[in-house]
Amino acid sequence: MDSPGQDIDAGAVLDPGTRTGSAALQGYGLDGPGDRSVVGEPVTLAESLMSDAGWSAANFGDGGSNPPYLRIGGKLWVTLTEYEPCFSSFHRDRMLFRSKVSMTEHLAQYGEIMIDPLAFEDCYGPGEGTDAAFPFGAWLEIREVGFTGLSLWGRRHGPVLLPLEPLAVAAAVWLRRAGVKPAVLL
Repeated sequence: MDSPGQDIDAGAVLDPGTRTGSAALQGYGLDGPGDRSVVGEPVTLAESLMSDAGWSAANFGDGGSNPPYLRIGGKLWVTLTEYEPCFSSFHRDRMLFRSKVSMTEHLAQYGEIMIDPLAFEDCYGPGEGTDAAFPFGAWLEIREVGFTGLSLWGRRHGPVLLPLEPLAVAAAVWLRRAGVKPAVLL
């Protein structure tokens, strides 16, 4: 069995463990918006929301061991029949409302995702970040966004379902632009 970070079929793998935690992000340590738009260069979910959606450090929470954090929420459309999963600002930034970014639209800009085991351990407790729980350290193609999670596909792993909760640990989720957009995003 391959160890995390060895998925050679999906391209070079970044060790996300070297950039997570409050010390590594130092105010979320970004060089500025748009500085990582090169195809194939990985960014954290927090960095992508700051550069692509215009969020600031104030939109993220830092009350935990692996900041920055965001909320997983939803948008209820005017028809009241359509509900869409979204990334939601950790703090209320518009009086009674929070800024929200559609998961489908945001992730459509990226083709691949990699999850650090810290995301699972932060959400589900110590010891949950094992290869038996999820294929950590491998780039997985984003196929579909749904209410139960993200449908992903890996060359060595086949179809994989990522629950939405670990996406709240925005420093432990890595995104990479692919040369081709994902086939289906709902």
